[in-house]
Amino acid sequence: MKHDKRTLYLVRHAKASRSIGGLTDIDRPLAELGTEEAYRVAEELFNKQEIPELIISSTAVRAFSTALIFRRVLQVPITMFKVTDRLYEIDINDLVEFIADLDDRYHSIMLVGHNPSFSMLASKLQNGISHVSTAGVVKFEFDVEKWRHASYINAENTLFLVP
Repeated sequence: MKHDKRTLYLVRHAKASRSIGGLTDIDRPLAELGTEEAYRVAEELFNKQEIPELIISSTAVRAFSTALIFRRVLQVPITMFKVTDRLYEIDINDLVEFIADLDDRYHSIMLVGHNPSFSMLASKLQNGISHVSTAGVVKFEFDVEKWRHASYINAENTLFLVP
């Protein structure tokens, strides 16, 4: 039976500004430090030739801004950039289901979202990872044909970057 490798990048959004009067949580922008972090980590990924086929971002401004920086630095075509409100405030069970439902045409996908679910999932997939910091990237490889077969049983953590 032929197996294809699936690569999942979990990216926690970069450092956001504190709550600004009148702004809802979903509208909080990146802090200046967050923009710097996102560029630094994205450039490190680019230098390592860690480039996903598809980037999917949460609709939160801080996640969307982080994802745009990664898209630009990694030179991922705009047609391979998607945004979904499902990744905003997603719990870990729904995140696992989201990954299972990913399009099998893509072997390498980057999700840009939020804690606590991203850290919880990283911890479940790799014992020893307890926290993904802002602008942190965790890469997992799965020796499976379909995304729905990816699980903690067959996850291999091959990269963990922090700013």
